[in-house]
Amino acid sequence: MAEAIIESIEDYGLSKKKKNSSKLFSKVGIVGCGCDGQYIARVCSSYGLDVIFKETSQAKIDYSLQKIEGIMDSRIKNWGATESEKKAVMSRITGTVELTDFKDCDLVIETIPTVGKGRSFDARKKVFEDLEKIVDSKCILATNSTAIIISDLVENLIHKDRCISIHFMINSVDSRIVEITKGLYTANWAYEKVEQFIQMTNRKVVPVEESVGLVSVRMFCVMLNEACEILLEGVCCKDDVEQVMLTGYGMRLGPLTIADILGLDRVSRWMENLFNEFGDSRYKTNPMIKRLLRQHNYGISSGRGFYKYDENGERIYE
Repeated sequence: MAEAIIESIEDYGLSKKKKNSSKLFSKVGIVGCGCDGQYIARVCSSYGLDVIFKETSQAKIDYSLQKIEGIMDSRIKNWGATESEKKAVMSRITGTVELTDFKDCDLVIETIPTVGKGRSFDARKKVFEDLEKIVDSKCILATNSTAIIISDLVENLIHKDRCISIHFMINSVDSRIVEITKGLYTANWAYEKVEQFIQMTNRKVVPVEESVGLVSVRMFCVMLNEACEILLEGVCCKDDVEQVMLTGYGMRLGPLTIADILGLDRVSRWMENLFNEFGDSRYKTNPMIKRLLRQHNYGISSGRGFYKYDENGERIYE
């Protein structure tokens, strides 16, 4: 990356203080364990919470655990975490293929991948309806999606008051912002409990009204589209676009690098949702992104996006 990111060792230590901070939540469930789910699982476990995540097969469970373990190995190598801390984190994370194993969770966060506008909504809605039959009435149900309005998602549930939207930003190791959205039915007690949970994980709460894309996705998509337009016009090269935002505006990562981390396929779906919702051309996927997608260049996940990456996700400089 263009700039070294410095983190304190304490962010990854498992101190007694952190363990005792989790009184309101002892067990967190995660439905779907892709990039978002893996991040949330690791964060929760690092702060002393037991985590159970659901995937559709044992192979996917093993893959998710392997990815989380790889991130912990990176923390040991680069940030001063220890093997014992890694073992403690991994020991608190388990996978399952059965949603019924979530019955004793205090909080369940849905992070299933988007596979299409209608299909994604229907799949998430079914998850919430199934969970309501399993968990306690005081267990908070949340979605990590930025594209779906929580009130629409839970309109058929009995206990709508405990449902909320929680969006963890995962684009860089320094992203310590979590957007929280109350739905039309969300009770104050549920919001306050979630707010304490976020603060306990050493992240800042940003309250956001119900809106597709929230703040983070709407701002980022416009910036990325404009960066692509600048490149298409030949105003400057990719590295210079990145450098202006890094040095000129103090961003940790440039917009092209962030897009590669998030995945261009995912970003394109965000843009499609925003364009469908608001009808504003600034949200429409730029032709440069479409061209990369046609070439199956999705970013770090495929080894190539705006930039090239090695098998460890490190950028290859040419």
